[in-house]
Amino acid sequence: MVHGLAKHLLANGKHEITLVQPSRGSKFVEELYLKRTDHKIETITYSAFFFRNISYNVPNLINEIKVLSKLLSKKKYDIIQAYDQTYLSAIAPILLRKKYEIPIVLTTDNIAGYSWFYGDTFVDIAAKLYVYSVGKWMLNSYDRLIFLYTKALDEAEKLGTPKDRVRVIPNGVELEKFKLDLDIDNLRTNFSVGPDEKVLLFVGRLAKVKRVEILISLTKSLLKEGFKLKTLLVGDGPDRKFYEKLVRPIRSNVVFIGQVPRAEVAKYYSLADVLVLPSLSEGLPQVLLEASAAGKPCVATNVNGVSDIIVHGKTGYLVEKWNVGAYRDYVKSLLEDEQLSKKMGSMAAQHVKENFSWDTVVDKYEKMYEDIVNS
Repeated sequence: MVHGLAKHLLANGKHEITLVQPSRGSKFVEELYLKRTDHKIETITYSAFFFRNISYNVPNLINEIKVLSKLLSKKKYDIIQAYDQTYLSAIAPILLRKKYEIPIVLTTDNIAGYSWFYGDTFVDIAAKLYVYSVGKWMLNSYDRLIFLYTKALDEAEKLGTPKDRVRVIPNGVELEKFKLDLDIDNLRTNFSVGPDEKVLLFVGRLAKVKRVEILISLTKSLLKEGFKLKTLLVGDGPDRKFYEKLVRPIRSNVVFIGQVPRAEVAKYYSLADVLVLPSLSEGLPQVLLEASAAGKPCVATNVNGVSDIIVHGKTGYLVEKWNVGAYRDYVKSLLEDEQLSKKMGSMAAQHVKENFSWDTVVDKYEKMYEDIVNS
């Protein structure tokens, strides 16, 4: 999200951007050359400790403040754009705001412990305590709050955030990367996908919150009914070994792909017939944007921003959180009706093009930046 926004803001030549981001103990400056533009982004890192199992980091706050203070003292910046109230790194801009008289903007994906849950009791309780203390203070300390999905407007209001500070601006998607005519013959050969086999796809972390066991159970059920299919799991995570045990009875029909370079993920969308995302919680899932841009129907849990992407019954299907059986019904209908699947995929691609292109997203950010600077 951060790098995508920076790249596309730079593309029109109106902005200069410095990225400040956490790094595992290192402290250095480097230049990141972006493709498709002549601009450079200066990237400065501060030290942080990373918790791999929950994809979370704790910043060295003193180091982060020093880095930001040095930047703000040397150069006149117009705005600090921070990312995600879930992370403690968003505290530093609040502490420096008055001293340097600079407006601060926070984009946040979800409100962990309030509307987003990890699936681990201890972590979820800790997140809830966080959101009603530090998180709430943080949300009410920024000049503008950007949420990625529309349901978050109600969430922010319940936490006391004034409506006039809140905007909804989604993630963007690189539409040109997800064309429908990608060469996927090698993938079919590598994973032994037969010409008459359907492909179910999951892209994401193999962690509790993603509930991959639902997709595995769905695969078993469809195989028993006589469907010829392969289920591809793209990604890795702390629960991979658990899922590998679950698939032993159908191990020839479930393939663990592991981590895939970003440039290669589009081919997996092209190979798929349906993308399934049975998560317990999501923000605005990028995988749904990408699969939809690739013209694939998606079946996903109706949580947070998912309903902004999937128009139920038109571009895919929404499943209520605990109605697990509905996954089987919806996926089965798409596998049985190729015409329906193609129609939904086509409408999904159009929906994403109209609402989630980077041109649309950048235009909304620029208007918001102009408004906050002028006021």
